[in-house]
Amino acid sequence: MDGGYDQLKNYESAKNIGAQAIIPLNLRNEKEPPEGIASNGTPRCSMGYEMTYWGANKDQLKFRCPHATGKVDCPLGMAACSSSNYGMVVKINVNKDLRRYSNPHRDSKRWKELYNERTSVERCNSRMKSYLTTNSLHVWGIDKVKTHIYLNAIVLLVSALAMAKESKKQQTA
Repeated sequence: MDGGYDQLKNYESAKNIGAQAIIPLNLRNEKEPPEGIASNGTPRCSMGYEMTYWGANKDQLKFRCPHATGKVDCPLGMAACSSSNYGMVVKINVNKDLRRYSNPHRDSKRWKELYNERTSVERCNSRMKSYLTTNSLHVWGIDKVKTHIYLNAIVLLVSALAMAKESKKQQTA
């Protein structure tokens, strides 16, 4: 969904059915992020740099010192944050704030891939509304509406298959 759906109730609804809402944060309505956290949900190290996302384990997001991962050249090195060679590690439970934290993390490659999939879904929805009869239903009742939408989706899929077959035929000719 786009940023217009950035409301806690949408994240809670997704969580209740075992899903993760992939919604960009709408920063226009936001006050200040929590202390030590960037607006995108990434924790900051003691020097103020955004930490590096280092994966997740179930509901725990793991972030590492950005100097230790080579993302920034901190003037104090890792010594300011941790005595470990691995650098400072911060783990955040996504259930702490369903809106701010997501698994996968918002700045991760996987989150961006999932978000980009929505454009193809929206394109299909647009085609069903513009070229098929989804926008002007003449049936009542959820079961009839579902059947109508499924039939529209089947028509959309069959037309896409026919176009692909025709394109393949023209390429071989």
